Parts: sequence; C-alpha cells; structure tokens
Amino acid sequence: MEIVVALIGLTMVVIVAVYVAAPFTARSRVIAVSEESLREKLQAERNTVLTALRDLDFDFQTGKLREVDYRATREKYAARGVEILKELDALGDDRKTPAAVADEIEAAVQARRKAKTVPSAPKEDDIEAAVRARRQSASGAPQSAFRNPQCPKCGRPIEPSDRFCARCGAALTVEATR
Repeated sequence: MEIVVALIGLTMVVIVAVYVAAPFTARSRVIAVSEESLREKLQAERNTVLTALRDLDFDFQTGKLREVDYRATREKYAARGVEILKELDALGDDRKTPAAVADEIEAAVQARRKAKTVPSAPKEDDIEAAVRARRQSASGAPQSAFRNPQCPKCGRPIEPSDRFCARCGAALTVEATR
C-alpha cells in the first residue's frame, strides 16, 4: 500500500514539474522564429499601420477628430511605420529582380529547346499528316482540292488558320498560309 501512495505522489510531482517547466520550453521555441515568418509578420504589421493611417486621415478629413489628436496619433503611427521599414531593410531583400526571373525563364526555354525528343514518340509531321487525312476523309473533300501549305522557314506542313509555325515559331504571313 505504501508503494502505491509513493507512486501516486511521484506522478503528481512529475506532472507539477512538467507544468512549471512548460513556459520555459515554450519561450525557447518562440526565440527560434525563422526570418521568413518574421518578414511576414513585419509586412502584415506594415499593412496594418498603413490602413490605420489611411483611416485616421479619413476621420480627420470628415471632422471626426480634432487636429491635436490627429497630429499626435499620426506621429505615433508614422514612427511605428518607420521602425517596421527599418526592420524589413535590416532583414535584407532576398526576392529576385524581374531581370533575374527573366534570365531564369530564358535559361529554361533554352534547355527545353536543346532537350532531345523521345525516339519512341511519333514525329509531329506524322501526327499532323494523319490529322489532315482524317479531316479530308471526314469532310469528303477530294485530295486534289486540298493543298499542303508549308512553313517558309522550316518546311513543316501548316494549316491555313495557323499564324505561327508549331516547329520553329516563325510568324506566318497570309501568303504563306494559302
């Protein structure tokens, strides 16, 4: 019986110790906030300050605030906005510039163009010829009435409604599609 009482007492001591230590362990997790979440928090706070300033200006313009109150509150919000912007600048700007994004896109396009085609896949010309033949047989047009226009740059067969060649991307003029 004494062992059961001792185990219950020990369990209670452990529970109390965990309860008391919980704020200390939670604080260490809060300190380990990543920069990205800090940046998002600062940007959200910046947006809140800007909205508050806009609302404050509106309230002053409509006569809801006295000028003394307006000036004091506006200075407080503006000072906090400056602090937020300084903190955001201190974190640095790791976003890519539009030129860097354009360079990445161009590199991806060049890599895609250089990629080899799968040898087992049917060629685009074969597929286009099969589609053209299927359209001719469905429409009942005689073979002699159907002309095969070609791209003037690469020679790939094109449709009269095409404005650009699917293979080389050349712009097709009205004369080339006829």
